[in-house]
Amino acid sequence: MVLKLKIQAAVVIVFLSFFGIVLFQGSSITKAKPNDFGAVENRLPEIADLHHDKIGLGQRITFGLEVIDEEGDFVKIELAEKPDSAKFNQNTLTVDWTPEAGDGKYGKFLIKVTEIPRDKLRSKRTVTKEYKLKIVKEKVKLKELPPTTLEVNALVSIIDPERLKAANKKWDIVSMMQRIGEIEAEKQIKPGNGIEPSNGKQLFKEALQQLAMLHQNPTLDPENPKYDDVWNAENWRLIAVRPRLNKKVFEIRPVYFNVRAAEQVYLMPRMRIIRGDDAKRSEELRQKNNLTFAKKFHETFFDGEHLKDFVENDKAKYGEALADFMTWVLTYRDPSEPMMRANFAALPHNSRLGGGNVYDSDGKYLHGDGWALGALKVNPVMRNGKRVLAINSPPIAGFVSSIKPDTEGTKFKPAPAPVTDKNSPGYKRGWEILYDDVHGTVHVPEIKPDGSVEKAVLDTSINGFDYKFGYMTAETKLQDPRRRLFEEKGMTCIQCHVRNFDEGDYLVSVQKPGKKASEVANRPIPRVFFIITPTLHNGRNEYIHREEQEQVGNLQGVFRDYLGIDVKMSSPLALDWVHGTKKGRS
Repeated sequence: MVLKLKIQAAVVIVFLSFFGIVLFQGSSITKAKPNDFGAVENRLPEIADLHHDKIGLGQRITFGLEVIDEEGDFVKIELAEKPDSAKFNQNTLTVDWTPEAGDGKYGKFLIKVTEIPRDKLRSKRTVTKEYKLKIVKEKVKLKELPPTTLEVNALVSIIDPERLKAANKKWDIVSMMQRIGEIEAEKQIKPGNGIEPSNGKQLFKEALQQLAMLHQNPTLDPENPKYDDVWNAENWRLIAVRPRLNKKVFEIRPVYFNVRAAEQVYLMPRMRIIRGDDAKRSEELRQKNNLTFAKKFHETFFDGEHLKDFVENDKAKYGEALADFMTWVLTYRDPSEPMMRANFAALPHNSRLGGGNVYDSDGKYLHGDGWALGALKVNPVMRNGKRVLAINSPPIAGFVSSIKPDTEGTKFKPAPAPVTDKNSPGYKRGWEILYDDVHGTVHVPEIKPDGSVEKAVLDTSINGFDYKFGYMTAETKLQDPRRRLFEEKGMTCIQCHVRNFDEGDYLVSVQKPGKKASEVANRPIPRVFFIITPTLHNGRNEYIHREEQEQVGNLQGVFRDYLGIDVKMSSPLALDWVHGTKKGRS
């Protein structure tokens, strides 16, 4: 059996400065002044390491060329040298290699990155890195994901294939799409509105077509002659289930991944047991959702204060329990409360398909990292004269841009970026359409050639640069841990997926106004090429390990605050979770 490895230190996104290096004023670039959150030097692009040093004859290995430029300069990524038998897709920047006898003793890959400065006063620079893999006769055992605690493996980030076996059987990707279609039909089809339902196969097909359109990659469109059947439904697997009881509204996030394609593509439906707009929902209803969710989660995996025995000792039985819990969420219905029903919130996608690139008029690659992120939803479309429910790509939900004390000076609140505020000296005409005054967030902008702005449906390294590097961080720097008070909405999709700074003890030290920036500043940590779930692509480095342990501590707090149960779990980051979980993070 041919082994396959998707090696990529993770979702590489050449997206954003984490040091506030450049600020935009109108269309001119000015150097930022040093501040409490970082330096101002311009750094060379960084190329991720390849974490494997040998491979067997006939053993398949795939990996992306992963590059980050701190200041958001353009990067041209080239594979200057490779074995003859290796395939390289310049569009997706992906290597697909199965070593052959003629390749010799080693496979050498030479990556060349050219930094193309946005600041025209600087010159181009290049950096290279060599990957060298020894070729051996027998297939090798590839490095494994570093271990973590049982609580993480079974309650926070469930990625063990054995633990996911039953869920994969019960909730393959078409079955998941079918259930999403049923939920949306119940929500959207009303007497007399003429909307017709869809089915799982059609919705899955439309999801592929949306990815093909967004990334300008026709190989994903089943109706295009260039379609590659590697994207067929049977090649998708549930590679993770992420119960999120550390959010303001509890939910689960199953993660689907294509196990045959060379490129990394992740689809992650967010599933809940409550409906309605988060910003408009009553506090009573939110608490009912969270209490109901927490009770069922506890009932599934715990006996009182302790984990049930099968959680550690019987992966098959655990897997059945997990599959049943997913089914409970996906089919939930409270007969006494119409809003307490199974709900599909959105389908975020994270894909190395070329969407983060720029091409010339002939379609030739000029620069970019190949990555893009967005979300899919289900809405009515006109098709053959009928209104039919279908997968489409709405604008990316807004993000917190500025964070300020409230009028009483007792806590922080989100505020519009000056560029979107008509009452601000920094206001730009037309940008107010990006501001969501219900949520206090600003949508990722897509700036058109004529200078007009629209809400973006895709977040990439080249999209909305002046907003991400200047307008969004003009009042609250990117590394300011206060942003974590508002979940990942304190950043854009891109910023959330690439980190090199610790977020600090945000729930304790940054909740109340009055602290000096230097008192809450983040410390540097090893680079995170972060994707949706820890895998061999990105390991389990300091940031990911901390995030997982934080969620375990939060889970202890949830059981304490909602159920009055002091569960016994290993949580070194928060042995006694001091934060009130009923308030939520945003």
